[in-house]
Amino acid sequence: MATRPITANASRVMVEQLVASGVKYVFYNSGSREARFFDSLHANPDIQGVLSLHEGIVTAAAGGYSQVKGDPAVMVVHLGAGLAQCLGQLINVWAAQLPVVVITFAGDTGSFADRVSLDLGHTFGPTSIAAPFVKASWAVIDSKGLPQAFERAIRVAKTPPYGPVHLAMYDHMLEDDLVTTNIIEGEIPELRAGYPSDDDVEAIAAALDEAERPMIYVGDGIWKSGAEDRAIAIAEHYGATVATGFDDARGVPITHPQHCGRIDLATQTVKPDQIFCFGIRHQGNGKPEDFNAFASANRIMSVGSGVANFQNLPGLALEVLADESRTLERLQQVASRGAPASKYDARRARARAQASALRDQRRATTGWAPKKSGQVRPLVLLEALDSELERIGGGIITTEQFAAPFDCIPAKDGGGNNIYIRPAGGSEGYGIGGAIGAKLGAPDTPVVGLVGDGSTFYHDSGLWTAVHHNIPVLYVIPNNGAYGIVAGAFGAAGEVMSDTGEYASVALEGIDPVVIASGFGMDGVTVDDESKVAEAIARGLDIVMNEKRPYIIDVKLPLGLPEGGTPAEVWKFAG
Repeated sequence: MATRPITANASRVMVEQLVASGVKYVFYNSGSREARFFDSLHANPDIQGVLSLHEGIVTAAAGGYSQVKGDPAVMVVHLGAGLAQCLGQLINVWAAQLPVVVITFAGDTGSFADRVSLDLGHTFGPTSIAAPFVKASWAVIDSKGLPQAFERAIRVAKTPPYGPVHLAMYDHMLEDDLVTTNIIEGEIPELRAGYPSDDDVEAIAAALDEAERPMIYVGDGIWKSGAEDRAIAIAEHYGATVATGFDDARGVPITHPQHCGRIDLATQTVKPDQIFCFGIRHQGNGKPEDFNAFASANRIMSVGSGVANFQNLPGLALEVLADESRTLERLQQVASRGAPASKYDARRARARAQASALRDQRRATTGWAPKKSGQVRPLVLLEALDSELERIGGGIITTEQFAAPFDCIPAKDGGGNNIYIRPAGGSEGYGIGGAIGAKLGAPDTPVVGLVGDGSTFYHDSGLWTAVHHNIPVLYVIPNNGAYGIVAGAFGAAGEVMSDTGEYASVALEGIDPVVIASGFGMDGVTVDDESKVAEAIARGLDIVMNEKRPYIIDVKLPLGLPEGGTPAEVWKFAG
């Protein structure tokens, strides 16, 4: 490990270490205590600060960057209250196991009140606020240890299984006092799990060969290890159906002809006899029904850095703690020596037929709304967006909406070139900031933020961040004028609202995303004609790619209430 000596104030030491560790961006919302740190940040030409007006946007942007780039993202927010404001989006980062380093500065007066409120005892305040949603949380109390603390935080965040790390530093370090220490040079090398044993690979290959209805369940460990092409090759060779979890759309493209969508729904139709899990963090609350998706399988095998999640799964025959890409590489080698792909032709045809039938079912459910003047049906929007991106070679769509589900897009041989990603934790407000981070992580790829109107209004000031830093994201707002998921739940409850057809507290009336965006300096257009959707998206992509500026398209969908529903009369203050 190469080092170089430095004598400087602690703020400069921190920034120099971030640069030495390969950090390109610091996502932040500035606080008054951190003045010297931000002065050092903006004085260094080798690193850029990305300012957002709310800590949730900061966190989402850092998450989006890690989600696309795969590298650790660094963010800085104010102590206590600032960190607390992050938590809604930190849940998404934590659930997705993204390598994000969260830095805060904590007060240090030594008074009893300060001890209680600002965590000198590590029981209250900054470190404890973040503790449930981070992989590790430390307080740094000595300026000389800053380089080691920063390097360690980045290394731990990047060590599989990935996850956010929190560093709280006492703000007495932000004075002008000089410290002599050593900067740790060199980017942290890629850290990966090892290779599987030959016996484990042979066992998986034999099971794939003998299964009657094999299903490959892919998770984010696939893309984190760079194994997408290998996962596709194995699924195609053995003729296996493919499924993903609710919160992860990568691994095998959602538009691949063998992709059956969400595992909990796909297995009801496919009824796989063997399920092969790669890179999965199966979500659950410890209830028996958490494993209903696996009920038809007489054998389950799991590979990845998070295999411990499957230890209590009935039917688990093999769990392999190994790198997903390395395992699939070995599987490809075994497959090449075994039976030819033609042996599985019938199985492959059946898998594609099942996937196609499930896709048609989802399309029928999504396309219930009749064509109507002044409205764009969700499927029309989604297909136009997917097609226009494919026309120019593909792009990244960060999706945070439910009105236009991407698992309804027509299948393509090989899966197509578009990548769909979404927040993992279910906390609203990720989409605006997430798209910003995604664009910084993939600067040469068109990025579309497909964000529902309800989610947009959580963190609409993120549009200002895109304008302020001239980050060319195309925002497409599927605007159904309601919190559609909540309205659906109200309807399913079978109570007064479903009986009357009048839905309260879910309609979002009188809000214009394009007007909001214009107030932040972003141009945009409203589309309420199906025949003009593709043209508007093509124009938007031209603006972000060639004019290099962000742009917004507000697409008017049918009202997001149960069929026949109307907004309830709203209580208004009478004075």
